[in-house]
Amino acid sequence: MHTLAEVRDEPMTADGLVLRRPRPGDADLVHRGTHDPLVREFLQAVVPHRDAAAAEKWLTEIPPMLWETGRAAYFALEDAATGVPVGWAELVDLDPERESAEVAVWLLPEHRRLRTAKAALRLACRFGFERIGLRRIDAFAAADNMPSQLTGAAIGFRRAGYRPALFRSSRTHRLHDAVHATLVPEDLC
Repeated sequence: MHTLAEVRDEPMTADGLVLRRPRPGDADLVHRGTHDPLVREFLQAVVPHRDAAAAEKWLTEIPPMLWETGRAAYFALEDAATGVPVGWAELVDLDPERESAEVAVWLLPEHRRLRTAKAALRLACRFGFERIGLRRIDAFAAADNMPSQLTGAAIGFRRAGYRPALFRSSRTHRLHDAVHATLVPEDLC
């Protein structure tokens, strides 16, 4: 496994999407995403930015710091044809000893389609396997978030367990049970 500092971070393109490092110009994407009720319900630790300027400040400071310290790789997702941002992907909890990480993806409401979600998740996982050298990527979906579970299964994630009360909603603060799924490079489709 490579450290993030050693990783080639040029954009990756496939299936009509581009996965790239975020930039300050993605402030509207991040602002909208952190206020989206579904993103806030099904992801933990999503803090809504008060405005685009706050999102821009966060983008300038936090993703580069996490990349440099090797703690997380954050990405903006954009439509390859138009350059319009459509969502966000991240590889977090990078574990060099186990050569593993956890993946999360969200899309803006108008881009939530199975084809787009599969392409986004696949790109983030490809980055982890091909560029970082991960041997396993984990995903946790709320037990009541069937679209996320189906998206993972569609690209090769296999169910690995059930975790009661694993995470707290950023929006309602209720505890969600989670389905744990895992993916190895050989199973990515």
